[in-house]
Amino acid sequence: MILLADSGSTKTDWVLLDNGLEIESFRTNGLNPYFVHTEDVIAILNRQLSQSEKIIKVKNVYFYGAGCSSDEKKKVIGDALDRFFPESHNIVAHDMLAAARALFGNEPGIACILGTGSNSCVYDGSKITRSLFSLGYMFGDEGSGAHLGKTFIASYLKKTAPKDVMDAFYNHYQLSDEEILTHIYRKANPNRFLASFTHFLKKNEEHPFVSNLVVNCFEAFFREQVLKYPEKGDFPIGCIGSVAFHFQELFKAAASKFGLHSNLFQVSPMEGLIRFHKH
Repeated sequence: MILLADSGSTKTDWVLLDNGLEIESFRTNGLNPYFVHTEDVIAILNRQLSQSEKIIKVKNVYFYGAGCSSDEKKKVIGDALDRFFPESHNIVAHDMLAAARALFGNEPGIACILGTGSNSCVYDGSKITRSLFSLGYMFGDEGSGAHLGKTFIASYLKKTAPKDVMDAFYNHYQLSDEEILTHIYRKANPNRFLASFTHFLKKNEEHPFVSNLVVNCFEAFFREQVLKYPEKGDFPIGCIGSVAFHFQELFKAAASKFGLHSNLFQVSPMEGLIRFHKH
């Protein structure tokens, strides 16, 4: 029996496979090792997974997680899995590998993640051969929900956005400029706060100002996170994440400006991971 995990900072999706068939699924808190310790992970597993009688039959765990890029961070999760599943073979990998396997299986490609944050890698059909160091929402994450939200909020606060767009935004959220700045500079998870405004941008994407803003953010993603790969013109490009999925036509428009094409979009990697681990 195999247990798959796709983990971010806010939630972790788990799927239990038996002979290639999905028999049970769970959702727990996010298990990003930058924000949780081994004991935290064990506590969450005890509280939220131990209720399933089938868990004790698990022989292999494949945990794909945001933040699991270094051996030190992988160990935070791995130690918890080894204690919770002492009879299982447990593997911890980065979420970029999950995206690559979900999108391309055993074929090569350039895998992109565009959700709250963004990232990319070159995948040779077996392993990641090239990737860029993620700088997070403050200095990077181009094309992500946080980047789209930050770009729009900057134009809103500076009053450079069209009046009809600013009026629609205020009527929807009823946030003062001071409240927006307080959320960003004084409260936790400003990246998630900024990314939440992608819902407004999606609702208004037919407005020329909004569509242009989104395309510009996606162009920045290509410049910073795709064009730097020598394989960019030879490998297919695929995307995981809600931002790429819901704005895929604008994403394609940005790609075409660089002579690139992308026709593979998935909201979540889990379906692709299930397909990959069935074999």
